[in-house]
Amino acid sequence: MKNNIIILLCFICIPQLFYAQVIKKKELPKEVANQFKIKNPKAKSITWEKEDENFVALFKENRNDVKSYFTTSGKWIKTMYSVDKEDLPTNVFNHVKKNYPNYTDLNEIYFVKQNNERDHYFVDVLVPSEKLIASIKFNVTGRFVSETTKEITEETAEKIINKSMDADDKEDDGKKTDKKRKTRRIKKTPYVDPHLITEDKVPASVIKTSKRRFINATETKWYFNPEDTIYEVNCVLRGEKTKGFIGKSGFWINTISEMDPKRVTSTYLRTINEFYPEGYTVKSAWREVRADKQDQFIIEIIEDANKRTGESVNVHLDKRGRIVKIVEPERKEETEDLANKTVDKSEAKLEKEFAKDMKMKYESKSITESELPPGVGNWILREYPEYFVKKAEYGEYPEIYSKGSVYKVLIERPGVNQPYATGFFTHNGDLLHVIDDFKQEEPEEVKKEKRVITNEVLQAFKKQNPKLENEVIWQEGEDDTWVALYQDKEFDKEFVYNEQGEWIETRSTIQKENKIPSSIRNYIARKLPSKKLESCVMINKPDQKPYYTVRLYDKKLKITNELDFTHTGKLIE
Repeated sequence: MKNNIIILLCFICIPQLFYAQVIKKKELPKEVANQFKIKNPKAKSITWEKEDENFVALFKENRNDVKSYFTTSGKWIKTMYSVDKEDLPTNVFNHVKKNYPNYTDLNEIYFVKQNNERDHYFVDVLVPSEKLIASIKFNVTGRFVSETTKEITEETAEKIINKSMDADDKEDDGKKTDKKRKTRRIKKTPYVDPHLITEDKVPASVIKTSKRRFINATETKWYFNPEDTIYEVNCVLRGEKTKGFIGKSGFWINTISEMDPKRVTSTYLRTINEFYPEGYTVKSAWREVRADKQDQFIIEIIEDANKRTGESVNVHLDKRGRIVKIVEPERKEETEDLANKTVDKSEAKLEKEFAKDMKMKYESKSITESELPPGVGNWILREYPEYFVKKAEYGEYPEIYSKGSVYKVLIERPGVNQPYATGFFTHNGDLLHVIDDFKQEEPEEVKKEKRVITNEVLQAFKKQNPKLENEVIWQEGEDDTWVALYQDKEFDKEFVYNEQGEWIETRSTIQKENKIPSSIRNYIARKLPSKKLESCVMINKPDQKPYYTVRLYDKKLKITNELDFTHTGKLIE
């Protein structure tokens, strides 16, 4: 089989090949060398190439051939690990056999870790009889994600078939050769999204909307799936990578902008801290502005327990900082037939163990009443004062699947054959849905009329901050307040006002640790060496001197607590 691969590499897509430029280590930018060393400390037999504007490291890691890509500034792009066919998931073979029954071989097999993408497999499927090569992407369980195909000439296809047959005959006869075959290093044709289109193919109404909503946008690219009715525009807007979605008639749907993870405000972090008290790292963040006014912030986090695997979770929060939904890692949704005679027994065993692990991970978990959010108990006391909690679970349920993982609580009136009800709640204890044959209940959000920010609030903010230049985002706060979110080079600020426009407080989260008063940093280093300083917020209120609130994480006990300091940096007992 190895002979087959060597022969195939010599003939596939010869007209489209071009070669990478081998470079010496001394020609490598310092930033690239440093980032590579940090990311791949165990790499051996390293050589470097330059492909287009990127630098590529070829090396050995745990006896595997690996390629790692970096930009000229040292930013990591992706890492590709060579994979033997025998190590591919069963689903890959099932898909290839079903869709390409005449394929001759699998080639260019990689497991890919890529920035801002889920881990996946990349496989080339050779089908000479149909004069094509299919480049297919699969997720980690072997489920199909996407593919592109490219044609090969009849002459190349014939050579592949003939050379493969000759190589198989030589293997069968037991003939060996000492002649070393040399193969050229091939660079694959860069992937081009099949839905990428030029601007002249975009309707005038869509272009008009994009120019109105994305003023001064750069690096604009358009995408359109013929099976859909929505146009997607990718661009850079005010220094942020941005995606906009517009209907065929020019109706704007939503805009998603990438944010600096370090600039996520404390409003959202406080909510996430409550749900992930064991610790986490913010990997990336996006701001979604929607036509239906249900704007969201999407924050991708990696729990401390998952740092080794890199498994991340997307937390969706509304403008008030309340969790809307949590998107867990992709899970296996169906069980494939593992009794395929062509599959190795050990491979089938691994598949079964994986399926068992996924089932245990995502099945509903029974919990005690004390583990429920306070909002659940308040709802029962208010709406069902005579009922008690009979059963409580946490997980995903068909009745409210779109909300992700939620709390499901079964309550019942004491006695025999008494009425009962089932409520579904968010992580904060907000009611999402209730099933009760005797009484139907709507969530509080539906009952409340939508609030509109008052002119008094806007005028008060403008008077207090006449020279602000960056974008200001308004959110509804607690107790009928309004919160203005503003970011500058040193602070993430939150200005809080009541409905009458009276200033209540300003919370300024210090972005850089070296900007935190040295007296506070010295106190923590001297008195609390086992604790890590996670954040520091300066709080200003009317008729009160400013003070600081710092959030600390105890590395030994794995708990979080807060301390207050005066404006001079002294601990407030």
